[in-house]
Amino acid sequence: MKLNILVLIFIIILSAFLRLYHLDTLPPSPYWEEVALGYDAYSILQTGRDHHGQALPILAFESFGDWKPSGYFYVTVPSIALFGLNIWAVRLPSALAGVGTVLLIYLLVKLLLQKHKQKEYIALASALILVIMPWHILVSRVAFETNLALFWTCLGIYFLLFALKSKKIYLLPVSVLPLILSMYTYHSNRVVTPLLVLGLGILFVKKLWQQKIWTVISIVLAFLFVLPIILNFSNPQLNHRLAETSVFTQLEPILESNQAIARHGDTVWAKLLHHRFWYYAKLYLDHYFSHFNPQFLFISGDSNIRHSVGLVGQLYWLQLPLLFLGIYYLFAKKEKNMMLMLWWLVVAPVAAGATKATPHALRALLMVIPLATLCAYGLINFVTAIRKAMPKYILIGSLILLVGGFAFELGQFWYYYTTVYPIKSSQDWQYGYKEMVQFIKEHQNEYDQIIVTRDQGRPAMYYWFYTKTDPKLVQAWENKTPKDQGEFLQFENIYFGIKPQEQGKQLVISSTKMGKQNILKSIVNLEGKPVFYIY
Repeated sequence: MKLNILVLIFIIILSAFLRLYHLDTLPPSPYWEEVALGYDAYSILQTGRDHHGQALPILAFESFGDWKPSGYFYVTVPSIALFGLNIWAVRLPSALAGVGTVLLIYLLVKLLLQKHKQKEYIALASALILVIMPWHILVSRVAFETNLALFWTCLGIYFLLFALKSKKIYLLPVSVLPLILSMYTYHSNRVVTPLLVLGLGILFVKKLWQQKIWTVISIVLAFLFVLPIILNFSNPQLNHRLAETSVFTQLEPILESNQAIARHGDTVWAKLLHHRFWYYAKLYLDHYFSHFNPQFLFISGDSNIRHSVGLVGQLYWLQLPLLFLGIYYLFAKKEKNMMLMLWWLVVAPVAAGATKATPHALRALLMVIPLATLCAYGLINFVTAIRKAMPKYILIGSLILLVGGFAFELGQFWYYYTTVYPIKSSQDWQYGYKEMVQFIKEHQNEYDQIIVTRDQGRPAMYYWFYTKTDPKLVQAWENKTPKDQGEFLQFENIYFGIKPQEQGKQLVISSTKMGKQNILKSIVNLEGKPVFYIY
């Protein structure tokens, strides 16, 4: 067996270990988005409908009223069918997508640099860098839709490149399916995926023009598959998430614009100079470029502890010089095909820049592919350039030091992630719900009403998830329960964040102490801090 194949096998095994090890307990508890994905996938499996009773939603699932893209739900169905309704089964598709993306970056880079003498080394280095990247490890261990969308994007781009670079142009329409799936899996991809394809189209415009029939077939197919998204673009329900997160719904730029115009006499020139467009453009560019901030990339990462451990940035420090080398060689060698990676890096945060919370590790996840590739490209080209001018033992020693440095950074990150991080982040991962739901289940028949706080978020979904409630029972309550947007506030004798009108023997679960009442049980997170008090 060739050495490169052995190295690739090692990389895949390492990738699987880092993404599957204690998958159900690292992170320590499922976030509410994960239980929502899991329970609705379970509902589809059992009844063919989501928990609201909607039959096989295509564009989006109503969920909590935030209308999540449908892709991850359907991919989770076979996982739950095989392993049951549990967090391991819900996170498994993301973990496998993470491993699959590692293989795809190897294949993609090797195909992209078909004529490069060191293509094998650059492809292997790209895969290895992605394997150990904190950014990619973290998202692959959680049921984040963006990670599955990243896999679909890489698969689609690979098929597209393969069709264009080989004589098998008839495979061009095959690339359409995974690319479209990425758009049905995560919101950001509805913007970024078309931009990526546009860049590829410009890069290979001559080949596409020569194969007009297959190009037209692919475009027509893509249009037909995207049509439901286009037709529902103005649907207020499906745009609920966009309205919540978009910077363009903020009023501050309008107020600043109006004040500036008033200060300058309300003239035509003032209206042109201080038009709200310029203020929104500045706000957007600030948010867009924040994703290239060294503080975000190399020092502290995303401020949301679910997206970054806080100990390191989204990347390792050692990737910084490699990234500079990669960009240098990209322009020095003027390798046409590598321009795709530069374009990929530029467009990856385009959608993320339009949102309020930035920099955002999930919405800009597509950046990991060009970042890993550019680091590998810089490393291999640099080693190739200096190996003749440097004594062999110094070169080998330097490479050993580099590998050792990466091993140290990986070890430091992994130790922190598996020991300190679960304790530090347990509150943010809604730790305590499982124990609380188990208590309710054991004592539910002893009380007339059970009142559960909503302070920790989405208690109804956690209840259904951990008790594996029959989805038909939940669907039967769709028109009987009061709701907050799409979130149920009552199920059977359990009231979530509201008080029952009837009186009787009550079990109360609160996130704060309630005077002098006797506490039946207190549930604490991994830091030992109380999460729920049961009265």
